[in-house]
Amino acid sequence: MLVLGVNKILKWCQVLSGGRRYTCHTKVINGQLCFWFKEAWHSVAEFISENAEELVKEDGKIFSRPFTQ
Repeated sequence: MLVLGVNKILKWCQVLSGGRRYTCHTKVINGQLCFWFKEAWHSVAEFISENAEELVKEDGKIFSRPFTQ
């Protein structure tokens, strides 16, 4: 399982597992960003790709940047 990217605006991430792509809901649990996959919450930081980016909105601007927890 591998997280390819995170959309912090719409609160979802893209996960690659078994050759298929899934869009999973995200939620902050105990200060850590997690995603819901196969009936369980998983840590994004544990499965994130080295090249993954996140889509964020700051000061009214929307942009993509390397993933940060």
